[in-house]
Amino acid sequence: MSNGVGVNNNRPAQTRQHEQLLLDWSAMPTEATQRETPPGSVPAPETATVSLPERPPLVQVLPWDFRSSFPPVPDAAIEAGKIYEDDATPENIKALHEEHAQHAVVILATLDALLDAKRRGVDPCTGKAPKTPKQREALETLFCEEPARLERSFNMLMDAYEDVFGTEAAEAFRKAIRAWQAGVEVVAEHPPSAPPLPASVQDGVFGVEEDGTPVDPEPEEVETITDALADQLLESTYEPSQRLLLEKYAEDFGQPAAAQLDRWAKGKVAAEAGSEFKYDPGHPWHYYHEGDGSAPPLLADIPGRSTTENQIGTKFSKNPTKRRALLAQMATDQRRQLAEDERRYQELVDRGVDALSRYDREISSGGNEDLAWATAIALKYSHICWGRGRAQWMANELGRTKLPNNPGGGPNPDWCFGPNPDPAKS
Repeated sequence: MSNGVGVNNNRPAQTRQHEQLLLDWSAMPTEATQRETPPGSVPAPETATVSLPERPPLVQVLPWDFRSSFPPVPDAAIEAGKIYEDDATPENIKALHEEHAQHAVVILATLDALLDAKRRGVDPCTGKAPKTPKQREALETLFCEEPARLERSFNMLMDAYEDVFGTEAAEAFRKAIRAWQAGVEVVAEHPPSAPPLPASVQDGVFGVEEDGTPVDPEPEEVETITDALADQLLESTYEPSQRLLLEKYAEDFGQPAAAQLDRWAKGKVAAEAGSEFKYDPGHPWHYYHEGDGSAPPLLADIPGRSTTENQIGTKFSKNPTKRRALLAQMATDQRRQLAEDERRYQELVDRGVDALSRYDREISSGGNEDLAWATAIALKYSHICWGRGRAQWMANELGRTKLPNNPGGGPNPDWCFGPNPDPAKS
């Protein structure tokens, strides 16, 4: 099995002292000849199919997928005793990555849940807004301290990984972990390869030595075969031809290897079709250079998030007068807070890291000013989304009532924020 390093499709073939009989992929039927094949004469393999979904899934393409391909362990790391040579086997490297990824995904999932609760102003444990000053104070302390602690834990985990595998591998692993946490597929830049089946080797599928001994192809030769097949899968648009290619590959490398190559091909096609994974604008890595590196959207382009009464987190009185009075007060407070969030967002856009506090720069993000700025931008973006959604909901609710200065009911100009709901649905 390959150590995970990307393979150059243009590399020269390795010379060996035997008659090399590599798989004759050129003998595979063309699209024209395949159309002459009677329907149903070629059974589809159970796990190796290449039919694409109507809407390709989001995909993150990286040098390694950290499932079947991994970065090599640098010799310097072994010499320095950072990892034992016995632990640098493919099986142990895979187990190490799985353990690190599981730990990191839990940290990020906890952080996302916490930040989502902060955006909505609710307790992450109960999903409800605090009712007493003591509860609000405890929640503010949690929101102030816990996100920074979780970010530090994640960064420490990645720093330990980088110390062994290097900067390039660590940056790719970070992106892979964040993609997994978001439910996004990760595929490697180069196709996965697997060792050939012993039976195929014994049958001389890959050639025979001068003395008649079957050839057991070396990893580089296996990767050459896999690369050639992968190119044909990506270039062909005729499904039966693709299916036959995978069936032939499965005969000599196994059905799991064919299924893995099939998934890789689907992922590459999806990525090339424009479905490559991008972080949500409410996520710091949407702006961070190791993620999407995107510019913050214009303030006017930030959308309001659809909001329901349950998400407001307030129990309203059934008395219409009291309900209107509370709604009016809440709408005033919400518009004041929204204006402050919009002012702060624009300040972060205009001044960059200079708009950050010392705590944001040196403590909350471990001295990473770029990440601190990206985090602040993402947080304010989310605050504005929620604020505009809440303000819109309050304006709509007030617009449905008959206020003293609007006895006819319907839209109330004093509180309207954006378009009012369709009167027919009121």
